[in-house]
Amino acid sequence: MQLQTQALNQLPAKLPVFINPTAGSAPALLEQLRQHADRLIIHELKPDQLTAALKAEIAAGTPRVLVCGGDGTLALAAASLIGTQTAMAVIPGGTLNHFAHNWQLPIDVNEAVEMAFTSPQLTAVDVGYVNDALFLNTSSVGAYVRFVRIRELYETKMSYRLASVRAGFKSLVRLRSARMYINQVRLSSPLIFIGVRERDLSLSGLGAVHANSQDALHLLIVKTTTYWSLTKLVFNVMFRGIEPVTRTENVDSRLVDQITLNNSQRKDSIYVALDGELTLQTTPLEYRYARAALLVVSPAIPVDQAVV
Repeated sequence: MQLQTQALNQLPAKLPVFINPTAGSAPALLEQLRQHADRLIIHELKPDQLTAALKAEIAAGTPRVLVCGGDGTLALAAASLIGTQTAMAVIPGGTLNHFAHNWQLPIDVNEAVEMAFTSPQLTAVDVGYVNDALFLNTSSVGAYVRFVRIRELYETKMSYRLASVRAGFKSLVRLRSARMYINQVRLSSPLIFIGVRERDLSLSGLGAVHANSQDALHLLIVKTTTYWSLTKLVFNVMFRGIEPVTRTENVDSRLVDQITLNNSQRKDSIYVALDGELTLQTTPLEYRYARAALLVVSPAIPVDQAVV
């Protein structure tokens, strides 16, 4: 993570904001964004239109663009903005908004819009890649992929949270272990997790990026392969946090810059979760860490108080 400043007097009177009008939260978000119509140019675009629109802004030299949506939408936008001088201002519009929380960005839409115009500070944040696909927060292989598939089916009939609970129980009952090669070492695991930056493994901050986290991919490998042992592991995590569990043989926790995963069945492709979205990736899965890759508009704080 690196900090830099941008002259506010170079910003145009209006900045573009991009939002997917078909997203579930879009109507409420659009209503709030339209309250700032005097300084926003609102673009309602479907995901397959976003890349071309962002490339046009980059070519035009637009210093900042606002992207409204969940982490999947932000990751899609980031893939176009990486390596350019166009910064991304985040308008959180998802269910969990992990990226905004991890980088201490405002969750409130009005506060986020205000920061996009008034903060001179840009943070060059780290991202992860699997093959050529970018992710901002997390990626996983195994049980979580099945969980997302089941949850998406349930979401057509019930709320996100209730669908998540039901999908979680169903995934646990039908636990499957995948045989994988990790850097050519074979193992069986129901879940492999990769996070951007070191994760807090304590009960109080479970899974979040903490203030003193190291810049690397955080790899967590669950080695428990039976239903009962995994159930015990889940309850230990719920009541003690992951950190004590990582000191046992059930979980392998390590920091890496890059790592290769491959399916022992030699499939040409497998489903991988990236920031909560499922993608089909060719194997082997080549994970790598990209430092200070994406410019993000951040809250204005003194540089000497920032964690870098």
